[in-house]
Parts: sequence; C-alpha cells; structure tokens
Amino acid sequence: MKLRKLTATFGCLDGATLTFGPGLTLIGAPNGSGKSTWCAFLRVMLYGLDTRQRDRKGAPADKNRYRPWNGKPMEGLLECEHQGAVILLRRTSAGGVPMGDFSAVYQATGLPVPGLTADNAGEVLTGLSREVFDRSVFLRQTALAVTQSQDLEKRITDLVSSGEEDVSWSEANDRLKAWLHRRRFHKSGRIPLLEAEAAQLRQTVAQTAALRQDLAQQQARAATLRRQADHWDKRLSAETDKFQTVSQQRYAQAAAELDAAQLHLQTLQAQQQAQVQQMDGEAQEIAEEIQDTRRALSSRRWLMTAFVTLVVLLTVAGAALYLLPRLPGFPLEFPEIPLLFLALGAGVLWLLVLLFTLVKAACDRRDRREVADLQALLDTQQQADTSLAQALREAQIRRDHAQKYFEAVSQQSGGPYLPPEAEACRASLHQVEQEIAQLQGQLTALGDPVAVDAQLDEVEEETARLQADYDALEIAIEALQTADRQLHARFSPRLSQQAESYFAQLTQGAFSQITLDRDFSVTVGQAGSLTPRPLALLSQGTRDQLYLALRLGVADLVLPTPDACPLILDDALLAFDDDRLAEALHLLTELAAKRQVILFTCQHREFFMLEDQGDLTRVTLPGF
Repeated sequence: MKLRKLTATFGCLDGATLTFGPGLTLIGAPNGSGKSTWCAFLRVMLYGLDTRQRDRKGAPADKNRYRPWNGKPMEGLLECEHQGAVILLRRTSAGGVPMGDFSAVYQATGLPVPGLTADNAGEVLTGLSREVFDRSVFLRQTALAVTQSQDLEKRITDLVSSGEEDVSWSEANDRLKAWLHRRRFHKSGRIPLLEAEAAQLRQTVAQTAALRQDLAQQQARAATLRRQADHWDKRLSAETDKFQTVSQQRYAQAAAELDAAQLHLQTLQAQQQAQVQQMDGEAQEIAEEIQDTRRALSSRRWLMTAFVTLVVLLTVAGAALYLLPRLPGFPLEFPEIPLLFLALGAGVLWLLVLLFTLVKAACDRRDRREVADLQALLDTQQQADTSLAQALREAQIRRDHAQKYFEAVSQQSGGPYLPPEAEACRASLHQVEQEIAQLQGQLTALGDPVAVDAQLDEVEEETARLQADYDALEIAIEALQTADRQLHARFSPRLSQQAESYFAQLTQGAFSQITLDRDFSVTVGQAGSLTPRPLALLSQGTRDQLYLALRLGVADLVLPTPDACPLILDDALLAFDDDRLAEALHLLTELAAKRQVILFTCQHREFFMLEDQGDLTRVTLPGF
C-alpha cells in the first residue's frame, strides 16, 4: 500500500489536505501545527475511531481530543494505492457517531471495493492489525521502544521460522495454560470444582450416617419417655377427678361465706342508717339543753359578781362616811342618825348577798347535775354509734375477705399437683421430639443416600478423567516450551542480524552487536569491547538509534516487500546528532526505494541535508 493524499476535518485540521510521494516524503511543520494530529487521523482512517473509549484523568478519549475545532462533524478522505488500484477511503460522522459512516470505492470506476469494511480496512490495506501497525511501522519520538505483543510476536516468529502465520507460540502457550487453569487453578476450573464436589458428597455421606445413628438413639429415648409419660397421664387423670371434687366443695363454701358476710354487712348498714336518723334529733336536743344550762350558769355567775361588787362599794362608802368625821382636822360633820340607817342598809345588803349566794349555789348544783346527765347521755349515744361503726368496718372486712376468697376459688386454674418428675418427663419428651424432627429434616435436606453414592461415583470418575487430561496438558506445555526455546534460538538471531546492520550504519560502526531476548529486552556490543552494554548505559540519542534499527528490522521481517506498508516517522530523529542524522536519512532514502517512507519533522536539518536529493517529496505545513 502507498499513501497518496489525506483530506481531514479532524481536530485542528479544517478541510486540510496532505499529499505524499511514492518514495520518501519529508513533511516539515513546527510544534503544535498538527503533525501528531495527521498521524492520528491516518490511524483513524485505516482502523476507525474507538467510540467506546472513555475520558481518563489527563487523557481525554480520541473522540473528544480530536473533535474539530471549527464545530463541524468529524470526517476525512484517504487516497491510496493497493494492488495496482487507487482506492478512495471515506469516513464521516453519522447519527451522532464520529466517523461512524464508511465507504471505500475505486477511483477509476466509483464502484465499492469488495470485502473492504469499516472494521477490516486497515488490516486489509496494510496487512497489519492496529497493534502491529503501532508497534512496527509507526514510529513516534515518544514511543520508539519496541514492546512485546502477541500479534507482533506471532508475525515475527512465524515468518522467521516456517513462513506460516496460522500458529503463534504465545497463543498456543496461553491456550494450553488456560485449559490447564480451567482444570485446576482457575476459579471455574473443573478439577477443583469436582474435587470440592466430591469432598462435599463424602461429607454428606458421613453426615447422613452420623445423623441416622443419632436419630436411632433419640427415637429409643423417646419411646422410653413416652412410657413414663403414659404412667404420669394415668395418675394425672385420677388426681384430676379428685381435684375437681375438692374444687367444687371449695367453691360452694366460698359462695356461702360470701353470702353470709354480705347479709351481715347489709343488716349493719340498715341498723346504722336507722340509728343515725334517730340519734341525730336526740343528740341535737341534748346539745341545746346543755348549752342553755351552761348559759344560765354563766348568767348567775355574772349577776352574783355584779351584786357583790355593788354591796362592797356601798359598804366601803358607808364606812368612809362613818370614819372620816372622826379624823382630826376633818372639816365636815355628819349627823349620827343617817349613819345609823346607812349601817343598817349595809347589813341588809350583806344578808341579801348571803341569801343570793345560797340560792345560786343550789341552782348551780342542780344545773351541773343536769349538764352531767345530758353529757353522759350524749356520750352513751356516741359510744353506741362508735361501736356500730366498728362492727360495720369489721363486717366490711369480712365481706372483702370472703369476696377475695370466692374470686380466688372461681379463678383457680391448673390441675392437681404432680411431682417435678412428671414435668421433667414431659419437658424431656418435648425436647427429644424436637431433636428427632430436626434430625429428620437434616436427613431430608441431605438427600437420598443411594443417589448421593451414585453421584459420588460419577464425580470421582470424571475427576480421574480430567486429571489424566491435566497431566497430558502439563506434558504438552513442557514440550511447547522446549520447542519455543528452539524456535527462539532460530528467530532471535534473524531479528538481531537485521537490526545490527541498521544499528551499525546509524552509529557509523560504533556498535556492532545486538542481543535480543524474547521480551525484546536488548543489550549491545560496542566495537572493540567484549563486554555487552545494557540499554540504560546508552545515551538518549544512541537508544533512539537502536530502537529505530530494531523497528526497521521488525518491519523487514513482518512486512517484506513488495507492496509493503508505508513507514511513518513522527519526529523520530530529534535526538540524533548531525552525523547520525545524516546516516539515518541516507538509510531512509535507501528504504524508500523499497517501501514508502513518510517523515514528519519540526526541524530544518532534514531539509538542508536532503536539499540535493532528487527523488524526494517535500511538504511544508503553515508556520514552518
């Protein structure tokens, strides 16, 4: 395949066109002008755009990274030569899917290219899968190192060894290991699953035997407990009849006692009510009489006090009238006769006082006796009322006790008393029956022992068969590894030989030997030195030259001419000094005679060094 022209609306490219020559095409463009965008566009035109890719932190998906800056739909056209015909490959956006519409037609006729689809276009035109394309003929300055891949390893090993492309050592080895793991180590492997199933079945058989033994023991124990329980049941029946008779008697007795207490209480309540009605009037009258008598006593006591006070005053006055004139120097004189009458009146008054005192004392004694009698009568009534109240309270207490006893007898439940042994027997029997039911349920869950034994035999037979397959796979893997070592001894020198010639030319003979491991790890031999040097000891420029040599060697082995896939280099020569850059350009010029070479560069050195080269296509992008 040879590229002729690209037309892109892709990222920063707005309907831009890029034309290529048949040999070496040198494209100059400053950084940021779209070199990497053109390379990404070419890959998308060949292999399509992965619309399932998602943005990651710091790494947007290609559908977002290369969305056209002008806001137009993403689209492009690839014009190329393939097997002597010019093909127009077009991808456009459709239905909201970037580059989702595909067409491939012959330029001469406009007819569709048979068998060329959106999925296989790149692989059909280049002869390479996307992965091999990236790892062989597409060289970027940031991704020069050759890395391992199953597809690349397959193409190299097959082409170097037998020329067949149907078998890959990695695929065969991985497939055998996958089979091995599926049988033993993988989480879904048959052997571990079968071994686990057999162990489970054996455990089931052992559990079934143990459960049957336990069930037999529990059933024997249950039979013994049932006999004991029957004995206690018979005893309980007899005791129950006796208990019912006693209970009926207690009920009748309690009911009779309650009725008697209720009747007595009602009688006392009626008596109290009648007594209260009768005694309320009498007590009121007695209290009024006592009050009247006490007021009469108080009146007489007051009257006696006033009368005696008056008599004393009159007596004192009479004595003063009698004595004052006889005092020496008293100026007045009183006649004798009035004084005599005054003394006589005083005597009469004192006689009246004496008489009143005797009458008052007699009346007071009479009234006090009357008050005492009335108070005694009142106390008697109160005492009788108190006695009746006490009797009423006692009757109430008796009635309450009888009520509680009646309720207790009425609500009495249960049955006759049985010894603790009977209850223990029933509890044990209940527990044993539960254990028997549990054991029977476990046996049911474990399944039929005959079926379990048959299943165990089948599992053991299949395990033995798969174990034989496993042993055979181990032998096959060992044989494959032996064959791989032999094969590696064949193709590794071929690739190393191809790369050594390129590396020696690029380094102007400074390095003459390359040792390549299966994972493409490299050591080099410097001219004049017997000690190989690891890659880490080389300068950046020398490492880039080594990787370029390896890439070219891989391309020779993977894509031999004719009709080889173009070799594309994106700033892959930046770290080369002028001398080695000149050698690299000379080498690329030689390769361009066999396959198309496209070199993107941001430097002017390449243009100056190839200024006199005639068979060269020069392209400069804006800003260069």
